[in-house]
Amino acid sequence: MLDSRRILVTGASSGIGRGLSEAYAAAGATVWGVGRDPDRLDETAQACPDGAFIPVRADLTARDGPRTAFDSLDGSPLDVVVHAAGLLGPADTTLADYPDDAWDEVFAVNLTAVQQLHRAVLPALDSGDRPAVIVLSSTVGREARAGWGAYAISKHAVEAWVSTLALEWSGRAYSVNPGATRTPMRAAAAPREDPMTLPTPKDISPIFLRLARSDADEPSGGRYDARDHKDG
Repeated sequence: MLDSRRILVTGASSGIGRGLSEAYAAAGATVWGVGRDPDRLDETAQACPDGAFIPVRADLTARDGPRTAFDSLDGSPLDVVVHAAGLLGPADTTLADYPDDAWDEVFAVNLTAVQQLHRAVLPALDSGDRPAVIVLSSTVGREARAGWGAYAISKHAVEAWVSTLALEWSGRAYSVNPGATRTPMRAAAAPREDPMTLPTPKDISPIFLRLARSDADEPSGGRYDARDHKDG
């Protein structure tokens, strides 16, 4: 499905980012997986076909992080960037009680890093084949919910970022709401929930696979819910 596609995935060391990296690599793509933990990136690499996953150790909130990700491409064009990295922040906390440092950190990961990485890799994307940017959104990024604080607000903001990018850029831009998924972040957000009742990252991968194809015909600026799409 994705033979010869070149895809960069953030948050590739765990959760949905790892699951999508594995799905893309299995579908024939070359994947640059960005994360902060080299050992966990190696675990992702071991789950992928030999040579299909290139680990990129970078902190995208650091000044040189986005440039490190770009330099790892070594001049290769990019066809797709998937912004899967995310930070939950304090759970079940009102805005009145929300810590300032946590607010800054959540926005740094969920929004600012998306913008800064996009600017850093844009030359590679513009050299790609029908390039696309896919950003992970959230249910609480589309409908406000008390207690979700900076996470929900940052996801509302990243929805606006995708809509603006779709108007300004010649490539394709999409937001995808994965819904509740069996990941460490979901476990932290809903500790009393039975994770075995939730879909895995592999289960929600079909829409991400489809949007990454060179022949995808969905209009730029589209908003998708992963559970509505069962095949690639």
